[in-house]
Amino acid sequence: MAKVTEPTSTAGILMKQSHGTFRHWSKRHFVLRHGCLHWSHEELPVDRPGSVENRSFIDFSRTPCELFVLEGSRLLLQPAHGFRWNSNDRHSRAGTAQPLMLMSEQSRELKESLREHIAFGRDLRASRMQRDRERMMGLVSVGPDDLAEELDEEAGNSTCAACLLELFPDVEENKDLSAVAAASGRSEEGISQSSSNGSRKGFGLVVKTPCQHYFHRTCLNDWVMKAGTCPVCKTNMTSQKPSHGKSSESVGSTGSTAASTVATNRSFSHRSLGWIMHRNSASAG
Repeated sequence: MAKVTEPTSTAGILMKQSHGTFRHWSKRHFVLRHGCLHWSHEELPVDRPGSVENRSFIDFSRTPCELFVLEGSRLLLQPAHGFRWNSNDRHSRAGTAQPLMLMSEQSRELKESLREHIAFGRDLRASRMQRDRERMMGLVSVGPDDLAEELDEEAGNSTCAACLLELFPDVEENKDLSAVAAASGRSEEGISQSSSNGSRKGFGLVVKTPCQHYFHRTCLNDWVMKAGTCPVCKTNMTSQKPSHGKSSESVGSTGSTAASTVATNRSFSHRSLGWIMHRNSASAG
């Protein structure tokens, strides 16, 4: 998977609505950093929000989220359908699916920053799941120097058996760099840089299977997701695949299915509408 670019850290002041019997708005200092939302009564350092003990936080890499814009510059932040806030988060809604209502004078900036960090957290989650899957399948990352004595280039073993392109292309000689980038799941710039990084150049581009075959990491992942076997010897690659059943943060949905449901621009779920109607009825009473 291509390296995930971290969004810019953001700090400021927001208003957060309580979720008790008597709802009210309270002012909080907040920091959005590395896919996490931190907030506290006291000001948080942008570079080290975790250094403040008395703070709450949500880690977006632990829970797929949805963000909705309501009237009056209010923002509704909630777990994606089928998920709860992770119990390892630190806030009063942790372990539940209750939404978080926010408001800020800079609501537009806050909205955009939240969406960037939610997307970053989603990518971190996907990368973590892929690493876990590769570890359970017994895959090992290798570099060109690791294979110098093992690969028989004359026999054609230096190519990926899935895409039939070179495992470690020589950028200067390979004119179709875009094709290599597409097959390997990396940027052209990344491949170019890895080809000039000394003895460890290209490390991580290729993986070795327990059945001793070599593939571009992305080629093999795509193949196994469809066929479930090694492209060369047909060894079952899914028998050791981690289970994607219900987790502590999932409610009736698998990680891969629920992650695909994340969309910040779709209409409200019935759960969100029901919660808002209940809140309005309580306020009217």
